[in-house]
Amino acid sequence: MRWSEFHAPDPGAVVYVATENDVSNVVSRAHLIWTTSLLTLAKIKYCNTKKIPFLAQNGGSGWSSSLNLGPNGVIINMRALNQVSFNSARDEATIGGGTLISEAIEAAYANNAQLTTGNCNCVGVLGAILGGGYGNLMGLSGFGVDTLLSLNYVGADGKLTKVTPNDKELWWALRGAGPNFGVVTSAVVKSNPVPQANNTAWLGQLIYTGDKLERVVSAINNLKLEPEMNVFLYFAISESKPVVLITPFYYGNETTARRKFASLLDIGPMIDTTAIVPQNHWNDGAAKFCIRGDRKPAYAAGMLHMLPAVWRAVWEEFVKFTTNPGTNQSIVLMEAYSLGKGRSVPDSESAFPYRQVTFNAVAIPWYSNASLDPIAEAYGRRVRNIWWTNDNMTANTR
Repeated sequence: MRWSEFHAPDPGAVVYVATENDVSNVVSRAHLIWTTSLLTLAKIKYCNTKKIPFLAQNGGSGWSSSLNLGPNGVIINMRALNQVSFNSARDEATIGGGTLISEAIEAAYANNAQLTTGNCNCVGVLGAILGGGYGNLMGLSGFGVDTLLSLNYVGADGKLTKVTPNDKELWWALRGAGPNFGVVTSAVVKSNPVPQANNTAWLGQLIYTGDKLERVVSAINNLKLEPEMNVFLYFAISESKPVVLITPFYYGNETTARRKFASLLDIGPMIDTTAIVPQNHWNDGAAKFCIRGDRKPAYAAGMLHMLPAVWRAVWEEFVKFTTNPGTNQSIVLMEAYSLGKGRSVPDSESAFPYRQVTFNAVAIPWYSNASLDPIAEAYGRRVRNIWWTNDNMTANTR
């Protein structure tokens, strides 16, 4: 099941691959029966020759509404390619194309190492990295695309090829626009040896009432995010009431963390669950994002500033929308990271175009009744337009 049923792909066949070579192995015509049969081999070259649309899938967490495969389309399920291994120095890791973020983190933690991954356990590691790769440790390591050392890749010719920085054009393209050029079956990435005892961070939830929104937004806008820091803002429904929820993150000790986030703590959250947490539990707070099913159209925007009046307008839209029955799982989310390391890499070094975006936001109306689609879509567009029309981002950086 896909993370969101809203405009989910409905293919004629799902192909389960067991090895990297399977992705490029021959599928005979006899096996291409466009039903929900489970096939065991995939061939990209065949699909291209026969003009059969296909999509590689790992975590099934994509929310795009434009992946319309049609009844003759194929999904290549990569989940069996979920191996993670480290070299002896633990400064490099090989990650299979079917590996989930939770699996990569657990493997790294067990090997006294750290990997730069995303913040949601059920998302595929490489899918997130190929799109840019935001994560808790990016202030120290840069974007996920900056941690790549090599890629195993199946292109339109059906050949399994190792891509390195020596393959300049393809290396540039895959790092930021990878899904548009083929299927990445595994990757070698940078790793950082860290003993489990030191592999901890301060994080948790700070929950505020809506009347403190402007102070919270101003504090975030003025917060100096150092390499060890990031901060998320959520609008959510808690105990039938809308709340402002902040999740601060600091890779270090609690005393220093509280000093770094004093501007938010001094506002006075009604709930504070922050604590020192080992890395294999850093993503526990995002477990809600691993609930599959229901309808979750997403409306995202990138911004340079956090403006209190803008976020008050978004809050009012959120509160109004969540009065609709069955919409109390809906959220608005903003992520902000320390970007100095990521921005030290020139924009021209990869196809990833969003290094200059400071705040990434998304509105996710969440419901099960398809009759709410028009209301949810109108709400999402209104929120996105509020963000777009009240910031200085140009169209190609939104």
